[in-house]
Amino acid sequence: LFVPYQFVADILPRYLGELYSFDREAGRLVQRGPAAATTAAPKRLPNGLLPGHIVTVDAGHGGNDPGTIGRYLPPGITEKDITLQMALLLRDELTRRGITVRMTRTTDTRPNLLGRAPTCDASCDLFVSLHVDALPRTRRDYRSVTGFSTLIIGEENSADAARVAQTENEALRFESEQDQDLAGGPLAFILRDLQMNEYLRESARAGALMQAHLEPAHPGVNRGVKQRNDLAVLNTGRRPGVLVEMGYGSSPSDAKFLASKSGQQKIARALAD
Repeated sequence: LFVPYQFVADILPRYLGELYSFDREAGRLVQRGPAAATTAAPKRLPNGLLPGHIVTVDAGHGGNDPGTIGRYLPPGITEKDITLQMALLLRDELTRRGITVRMTRTTDTRPNLLGRAPTCDASCDLFVSLHVDALPRTRRDYRSVTGFSTLIIGEENSADAARVAQTENEALRFESEQDQDLAGGPLAFILRDLQMNEYLRESARAGALMQAHLEPAHPGVNRGVKQRNDLAVLNTGRRPGVLVEMGYGSSPSDAKFLASKSGQQKIARALAD
């Protein structure tokens, strides 16, 4: 099998650094060995969790990428503002429960779309990207559709998941041409295939749990766990990952809930649970 030199020298170490490094002097790809196992059983936290868990929380969009401009969100508030507020609240909830949290952003900045999921490396347990959905006004039912859903990498590719992927992938326009090619080219297929085969079960389980805990806390409809194979923000991940659409900015009731302090706290607690 022949592959480009750049693939083994730059790409594999960049995205699979926990598994491979490249020895430039020897011109060899080196596979890293497994970490040494500890013999002593770790003590559990007072809440029963094992210590040492790490979750990466990604506030979708940011900076010059406002994300969804939901018609019924408060004036001057867009998706990037809601996701940041929710990410900070989720961080605080998880930290209180003994979970270490990594953030892709804590202010109004725009991290590289393809570099977000890889911040959840081999030591990290789960990547969670937070978003707000919205339907176009060309749809007659755009105001009446409510609810929350979780997306993971998979091949089911429902029509609604395709719509969400198209909306979220619009953020690629802020990235370089090289990154845009990376998101849609052969490498994206390889990375997506690796992630899907290894972490589909874990991602699906995380998504199902999130939907189950959000249902009693959210006024909208439980729209379930959906699969899509071209979500740019998840495709570069090498750990279990989910994208949570927390509600519709195009729905008066969802938008009010998402923008309220009590609504945000309920979502943060449910996701942390």
